[in-house]
Amino acid sequence: MMTDIDDTATVVLNTLCDVLKEPVDDLRARPVLAVHDWDSLASLEVLSQLESRLAVTLDLRAYHAARTVTDLIDLVATTAATNAAIGRRG
Repeated sequence: MMTDIDDTATVVLNTLCDVLKEPVDDLRARPVLAVHDWDSLASLEVLSQLESRLAVTLDLRAYHAARTVTDLIDLVATTAATNAAIGRRG
């Protein structure tokens, strides 16, 4: 089952909301992660939850380079799509 971008975006947003204790509207209105309580612990918790919830392994350099909610959604969606394409063959 491939995860489409809307489902991925929902999971990313919900995970960020849970960890940062911010409503989704605040994340959408202020998408730069550094504006929120985005520290190393929050980053690690989000990484762990996203990898677990979506069964993906995110590239750490790309993950740490993500500066906005959209950057993070795009990274996770691309990784999930790539994993699904590779993992579902044969």
